[in-house]
Amino acid sequence: MGKKQASIKYHASQTDEHEPGSDGTVLKNLLGLKTKDEIDAAEIKAYAQAFQFTMSNFTPDQQLTVSDIDAIHKHFFGSIYSWAGMHRVVNLTKNGFTFPTAQFLEQTLQTFEETILKPNTPCVGNKEEVLQKIATVHLELLFIHPYREGNGRTARLVATMMAIQAGYNGFDWKVVEKRFDEYVSAIQQLNLTLMTDLLRGALLE
Repeated sequence: MGKKQASIKYHASQTDEHEPGSDGTVLKNLLGLKTKDEIDAAEIKAYAQAFQFTMSNFTPDQQLTVSDIDAIHKHFFGSIYSWAGMHRVVNLTKNGFTFPTAQFLEQTLQTFEETILKPNTPCVGNKEEVLQKIATVHLELLFIHPYREGNGRTARLVATMMAIQAGYNGFDWKVVEKRFDEYVSAIQQLNLTLMTDLLRGALLE
């Protein structure tokens, strides 16, 4: 699912945030990249590095916080965007769907940490319990959409790490990609049953 990431997916409540000369297709970045192919290549390389960081820096018995997820996002995008690891200050919409407003984002994330993230990590239990815990965190994190870009990939790193906490080998995200419309629908509707089913099919045992 690494390529479904173009900046033009989202409409933001701020109009001067794209790289000059990119025709509004690439967000302002530290590398001065102006084409989608260039930014995609940089982000794919950064994803590999962020994967290694995530798997090396979080333990099987670790209870996660929003700050931990911010650290993953910062390590992922820190060489590309100045706002890496920082919560968005713009409102985002996609295909008519509006994510939670930036005005209340910090309060929303605090509630997410206390009621969703901490109770479900470290991720332990039988297979169905593990899948439900990961699906719950994954759904809520993506529904909140705390970052300007890279929410999906960051959430997948968190889900993979939770699966490894539980003794599994992560997920084959290409399996989920084949049902991408259902994946998006599950997020927008906070459909835990559907997201659990999607993750069940992709779990690597």
